[in-house]
Amino acid sequence: MMYQFVELNETEYDNFERQQINGTFVQSARQAELLKSRGYDVWLLGVKDKHQIVAAALVLREKIHMGYVFSIDHGPLLNFDQPILVKFFINGIIKFARQHQGLFIELRPNITYLETDNHGNLLRPSHDAAISMFESLGFSHQPFTLGMSTDGSPEWEYVKDLSDIHDDSALRDSYDKKVNYYLKKNAQFGVTLRYLKRADLIEFKTLTETTAKRLAYHDKDLDFYQKAYDIYGDEVTYVVAELDFAAYLAEERQHVELLSQKITKIEDKMVKYPDNPKFKRQQAEYISQKEAHDKRIATASDQWQAAGQDQVIVAGAMFIEQPQEITYLYSGTYETYMEYYGPYQIQDAMLRHAISKGIKRFNFYGIAGRFDGSDGVLKFKTVFNGHARQLIGKFILPVHPFKYRIYRTLKHMLRR
Repeated sequence: MMYQFVELNETEYDNFERQQINGTFVQSARQAELLKSRGYDVWLLGVKDKHQIVAAALVLREKIHMGYVFSIDHGPLLNFDQPILVKFFINGIIKFARQHQGLFIELRPNITYLETDNHGNLLRPSHDAAISMFESLGFSHQPFTLGMSTDGSPEWEYVKDLSDIHDDSALRDSYDKKVNYYLKKNAQFGVTLRYLKRADLIEFKTLTETTAKRLAYHDKDLDFYQKAYDIYGDEVTYVVAELDFAAYLAEERQHVELLSQKITKIEDKMVKYPDNPKFKRQQAEYISQKEAHDKRIATASDQWQAAGQDQVIVAGAMFIEQPQEITYLYSGTYETYMEYYGPYQIQDAMLRHAISKGIKRFNFYGIAGRFDGSDGVLKFKTVFNGHARQLIGKFILPVHPFKYRIYRTLKHMLRR
């Protein structure tokens, strides 16, 4: 072995990352380009063995008091079963950070610590050995956290393995029955999908911003969405579910007309056979169905008038595609139109797209890590029948231990 720690060009890094089983958009060459366009300091660093890349990472540098933090999110990309390689890479990062005013290094490796089912029950033993490995290299493991955060990538993810699903029928069979019910409703309501162009992203931003305000979290700015569109190209998808009021109301009124005819016929039979309980039950059922459709008509009519336009966006989402997985990243739903179940149609379309491309994993991304019923995001994602994974978390290694201790002391004092 003749290891060399080197800076990689974008092409060779991209080719390597796309072949790694633990590769992800967070560590992609296009993500590096996006970060640079947003003003961040980014390097593509790696290790070569006789001119062949054997390890790599997208490294981000951010300014803090007394220096810089060097971050590797969902990386590095290498075979962690090779301890000599791991140690060589870490030593290279330490030296590089020291040469570029680094105060400490922060790692969030793309390594699963544990997997659970939809109720939080363990599917396999926790991966404590991975934590021990990084600690042996001088890193300190930070306490695990629960909840959603915009500070870095999520510690908990919800994923669906598509390895054994090869067609749309098998995919639909893998869902919870609620999803198929909602998809039937989408078809009944005439909800359609529209894939957005760059000029349409203001509509997407309005949707996500409205949702972020309602749920009290920070949304990305329009510049982020536009630059992601420009840089990721055909590997990013912005899609919205839309409702056409006129078409929807016409369909609902047709249902009402058919039910009215059925009620008239059944009432004629009730006159002829007044003692037959079957006709009374059928009458009650038809009346109940008609009332439900009448209610939908009234609601949609009010919504149409309030919207002041014939078509409205119901929900929308952004996805990034990699050879390893499709990641569901940012989204929004208008509260007024939740009864049209737009998010389910969007996820189903992208899951079907993943299967058509031979992509074996669908990453629904962040969840809170709570399985007590309090996480509404988890409740939505679990109906697609995947599993939860907790990553091994965050590790910190001081590049200048004495300065780092001062930094930590000052930070603690400022928080008091």
